[in-house]
Amino acid sequence: MSRLPLSLACCNYDRTAALFDGRVSVEGCDVVAVALEPEELFHRAFSTQDFDVTELSFSSTLIQTVRGDCPYVALPAFVSRLFRHSAFYMIAASRDRRTSRAR
Repeated sequence: MSRLPLSLACCNYDRTAALFDGRVSVEGCDVVAVALEPEELFHRAFSTQDFDVTELSFSSTLIQTVRGDCPYVALPAFVSRLFRHSAFYMIAASRDRRTSRAR
């Protein structure tokens, strides 16, 4: 049976190192993993779609999806076993300005 060639681009974190050093494989696939820095990774993913599977910027993915122009299907994979953004903060004055405009 032939194996599916699959290109993967992501940063080489402690959470992804096993893909790069071969400790973890993808059943039925020949994965070619490429370690890139986020700036190059995100640019190439959105401008030329160089990869089959890639790490993406959450905000860029949302923007592209809302525009109907996202070439990828987003899967929420929390490889750290938790959502890395534990909180979002907003300047109180900003909230007050939005509230006053809505009146």
